[in-house]
Amino acid sequence: MAIKVHIEETGFLKTEKAVKKAVQLIRRGLQKDDVIRSLKAADLPVSPEDIYEIGRNRIKARKKFSTGSKLFFDELGLRYSTPEAVADYRARRLRCRVIADVSCGVGGQLLFFARYCRKVYGVEINAKRAIIAALNARAMKANIQIILGDSLSDDVHNLLKDSEVIFSDPARPSIEKVRTVDNLEPNPGKIVERYKDITEKFAFELPPQMPPERVNKWLNGEKEYTSLDFKLNRLALYMDGLARCDVSAVSLPSEERVTDQDEAVNIESTSRIRSFIYEVDPAVVKAGLLRNLIGRLGFEAEILNEDKRRTLLTSDDKQDSAFLRKYKVRQITNFSAESIKQALRDIGAGKVTLRFSLPPFKYWDLRRELENGLKGDRWVHLFRVGERAILAERQ
Repeated sequence: MAIKVHIEETGFLKTEKAVKKAVQLIRRGLQKDDVIRSLKAADLPVSPEDIYEIGRNRIKARKKFSTGSKLFFDELGLRYSTPEAVADYRARRLRCRVIADVSCGVGGQLLFFARYCRKVYGVEINAKRAIIAALNARAMKANIQIILGDSLSDDVHNLLKDSEVIFSDPARPSIEKVRTVDNLEPNPGKIVERYKDITEKFAFELPPQMPPERVNKWLNGEKEYTSLDFKLNRLALYMDGLARCDVSAVSLPSEERVTDQDEAVNIESTSRIRSFIYEVDPAVVKAGLLRNLIGRLGFEAEILNEDKRRTLLTSDDKQDSAFLRKYKVRQITNFSAESIKQALRDIGAGKVTLRFSLPPFKYWDLRRELENGLKGDRWVHLFRVGERAILAERQ
């Protein structure tokens, strides 16, 4: 059974007042039980326990979202919420008249859909989270209809018949050896089957560590790997009328793109270190588009190192791209603590960032050892390629 969730203005104001009180008490250092006992539950759409959880997460949300002081989150909603830059980009890409998010959670993405679409549906199977989504819609005065129900049910299907685009960011197991589409809830394949009589335009957020070929085992469409601040953040699948190519990568906030339709060129591997080192955005690597990126840029470069953590190029040419981090090579030496420390002193280093893989507990031990006694003002990045240490400065 599908239920339209509506929060009256009086209920919203009482809830907001209770959340603000919880925030104040938490900031004063009161324990959870004391905060809960001080809250009045009368006429609130959620329990005092929920108010405490929302209050605690609002404090955290202020650092993560520009509107965090107005929004409502539970623990999972905040932890897995889509970053603002990604949510806004996704909403612009899916701009239409009517859109339905059939697994909306606490409604973070819905707020951005409402900026670009005339009508927005949000479907959530969990009652508490549906209420929180409705509170967020009310808080931002957004034209959003929240529906409590199973997105695969006839009742929900019938309420979404005017939708032009169906979107879903399905829940996934917290631990899974190999990320697949099979274990996502709601299952994207079942969503397509259920709503294909309404629209051909579907978009899904998938686990970003899935390579394109694994996605193709279940669903076809454009696999778009999204990088936020040079970190792989999201993988979106755009099907049928929404697809522009087969595989793409986009860097945010710049929105620079590379696709499989860009001409791919061969790239040789080398052991020779040239004037510059370029670190490649992991979204490009995961998408398998490195050679397309080099072709699109017209960039003469060679592969210096490839491993699970990072791909390094080397070149004598200067190249500017949001998908590349450029470093000027200052010195090359043997990979030993004494050799590196001497090289750091020689180039006037004062701070060192380690750009190679090692256990976290060893990272700071080695960094402190290398920085001990440095008196310069240069911030040096230390790369390791085989038994060579490369000291370089970010450009």
